[in-house]
Amino acid sequence: MPTLVSDAVDAYVIRRINARLQFLLFQRRADAALAGSWQAIHARVDPGETALAAAERALAETAGIAAPTIYSADYVNQIFDHARDAIVLIPVFAFEIEPHTPITPGPDFLAAEWCERDDATARLLWAGQRWSVRHIDDILGPGDPASEFYRIR
Repeated sequence: MPTLVSDAVDAYVIRRINARLQFLLFQRRADAALAGSWQAIHARVDPGETALAAAERALAETAGIAAPTIYSADYVNQIFDHARDAIVLIPVFAFEIEPHTPITPGPDFLAAEWCERDDATARLLWAGQRWSVRHIDDILGPGDPASEFYRIR
């Protein structure tokens, strides 16, 4: 019987340009796992670490930044990890940064680009990632007072 685990997080960096959300995606280096693919930030949760702390750590390691505004994306990505025979539940966070914040891609990445919803979903490999982008855009994109219900900080 498969086990149920939650030892990973997904983090999406967003910014607002002309009242529209853009998503920061990273392209994997040719010699890295999943070479050439585009992704948001994905990280393991270390023992004793909270999901939010893991997402913030991964944000610093992957993009070289900290975000002043953090949201729960109100979504839990799920995958089946056949190597562990486990169903993995992955909390999703959105980190909003100022439009001109400098980004420094981590060592596993060739490039980082800002994408609007349709471009981001076209680049992402996994269905859960595409769903996360659409959901974040739906709940945070309008910028209305309802988005404050998702704000962590």
